[in-house]
Amino acid sequence: MRIDEEDSRNKRERTITKSRFTARGSLPEEERRSGQILSTVGNFISTFVTTLIVLVAVIFVVIRLLGWSLYSVDSYSMTPTYPINSLVIVQPVDAEAIQVGDVITFVIDEEGTMVTHRVTSISSLNRTFTTKGDANDEEDASPVLWDNVVGRVFIGIPALGGLLRILTAEENRAAVIAVIVGLLFVSIAWDVVSQCRKKREEKKQPRPAGKHLAPEETEPRKKRGNRK
Repeated sequence: MRIDEEDSRNKRERTITKSRFTARGSLPEEERRSGQILSTVGNFISTFVTTLIVLVAVIFVVIRLLGWSLYSVDSYSMTPTYPINSLVIVQPVDAEAIQVGDVITFVIDEEGTMVTHRVTSISSLNRTFTTKGDANDEEDASPVLWDNVVGRVFIGIPALGGLLRILTAEENRAAVIAVIVGLLFVSIAWDVVSQCRKKREEKKQPRPAGKHLAPEETEPRKKRGNRK
């Protein structure tokens, strides 16, 4: 009789254990799906923002290490080659290496005003360039001294010049830094929350069968004696 009572008690324990794991893993399917969609979208945005910030930072660092400069096109004089608000990347070169047809960036006054125009002729004797905007009818009035040349345009990217002006403006510096730091903080916080939520979901899921067996299934069953 004692052996039969032990078998009955073990069966009840297995039934109770099974019902507990079933209850813990029975989240509403609709709620689970919405959580997965939200998590996927949030992870994508977080990864995109972090990658974008890192990529832009790396590009700026590489450009600075190469000694190149970034400028925005603020007039229509180089249209259509470089439309207004284009971003031009200027690489430093020796004046002797500049040829007719190259687009150069140079200083035109003591205030440091920059102009980006195309070279139309070169005077090695006077060490000057004659320049002209692609959209202008006439050449620039004053020749450009070789010493005033900043560099030659390596590439121009439309529409990014306006963004560069906003990011580099002195009055916007504090706001730009605050936005970048805020985006990084939100991205990191989302990753932490996602990991915590994932761990909670894993705990709610039923564990694989075989890891919660009753004692009689994990230990060799004792041989029953003959009843008298």
